Amino acid sequence: MDTIIYFYKKRNLTAPVAETVRMKDYLLIRVGVDVGEERWFSQQLSREEEKGEDISGQGRYVSEVFGSEEKGGSGKESSSFGRRGFYAWRERRRREKNRRRSERRARKNREQAGLEIRAFLEEMEKLIDDRYECRCAYADGVRKCLVVSSEDAQSDLALLWQQCWPFPEFDGYLEPFWVEMLLKQATLPHFVALGIAHSTAWALESCARRMKSLRWFLREKDCTREVQDFLEDFYGEYGLAAGLQTLDGERAFARLLLETTQPVCVLDFSGEPYVPSGGLARGSIWLDFCSIEEKARRILEREEGISYFSVKEIWKRAGKS
Repeated sequence: MDTIIYFYKKRNLTAPVAETVRMKDYLLIRVGVDVGEERWFSQQLSREEEKGEDISGQGRYVSEVFGSEEKGGSGKESSSFGRRGFYAWRERRRREKNRRRSERRARKNREQAGLEIRAFLEEMEKLIDDRYECRCAYADGVRKCLVVSSEDAQSDLALLWQQCWPFPEFDGYLEPFWVEMLLKQATLPHFVALGIAHSTAWALESCARRMKSLRWFLREKDCTREVQDFLEDFYGEYGLAAGLQTLDGERAFARLLLETTQPVCVLDFSGEPYVPSGGLARGSIWLDFCSIEEKARRILEREEGISYFSVKEIWKRAGKS
């Protein structure tokens, strides 16, 4: 049985907390973790810098010591600059000692975090059947801490996780298995489709026999001859003429105003974090096939009477009463 490990953030934990949820066709393991920027639970993996710290200390020390010589003389002025040079040197020594201490603590924490991750992996391997594929999915707040990206290539925690954790990240939200799972929620007869992916045509055909209307919004660059041929065949096969509208610009979907007088099923393949939903009739259903968490927050927090579904939202709520 294929396994999905879903990591989500949970505060005030001392170690990962895993729960197994047997879904109909796969195994879901939900794992709560308390991680932050360069922090694995209580282990801070990067050294903590003092506020206003000058790591080298050279600039201020040199300027103040040699500044006293430039002043010359042997009176109060010279003595004052000499004392300032001494205090600068002592402050530099203090900061250097603190820096080394902080680095030793961070190195020790990285070693401890590595041990804890490997111990957790051993526990997880007892739950996973290695005959089947195992992939990991991350809530956004966890992903930015654990997954190495081009923007955060130097993250100690992400690099450590990559070294210790062998399972690949899940990227199959648009695979037919997961698309079909969401389509079970498409119970209304009027449909709006947003964007296109390799599974869009299959999804539209799966819903065609219960459709009374279909409006499809596409970026102009995606309105290809292949799409037009599909719509012609769709009409010939199911007798339903889809209303196709093309959109211009990079943020085309963010400017789209969806307005309906009756509830609709929105089949969202756009992958965009923001598509205005305020014009939809109450009772509408939004299926987000790309599982964009920011979009989930926007729709659910507005309480506009729209039911939102995504694969991540299913994993988020699985096992909860």
